[in-house]
Amino acid sequence: MARLRFLAHAMAATTLAAGLVAAVFTGTASACSCIPGEGEPERYARADQVFTGTVLSEELEVNNPDVTYDDKYRYAVRVGREYKGDVPAQVDVLTSTSGAACGLRLSVGTGYLVFANGPTPDGAVQTHLCSGTRLASGGPPSTGPSTGPTTTTTTTLCGTSAG
Repeated sequence: MARLRFLAHAMAATTLAAGLVAAVFTGTASACSCIPGEGEPERYARADQVFTGTVLSEELEVNNPDVTYDDKYRYAVRVGREYKGDVPAQVDVLTSTSGAACGLRLSVGTGYLVFANGPTPDGAVQTHLCSGTRLASGGPPSTGPSTGPTTTTTTTLCGTSAG
């Protein structure tokens, strides 16, 4: 009986110590937050441009070499079909490299339905995790009344590509 009591106290002390270590050594977490309950019609309405396109290339733009939060991916995209806005036949699409800043990772050679804003001074458009960009194979954008959140799966740089 004394042995069981000793084991119970030892386990409790170990659990408490582990919790304290985790609390002390855990850094501040940053995460991308999107508007809850928003569906594709709302994303469509918010976007300046909506179009299908195939990613031709990816370029990393390092702005300040001392930090990474302002780095961006610049994707050259061949535009297929325009649904909203005016987009040239080929456009650069910018997104943050940071998942915490809602950045997307697109795959070269893959077709996407891009929800974008812009253009930037150099003519590029911008997209992010919450914009609604998804694989083009999911069909045209939904522009009708929202039925709540879409089932589009999009993950950040910490996981896999958009889509």
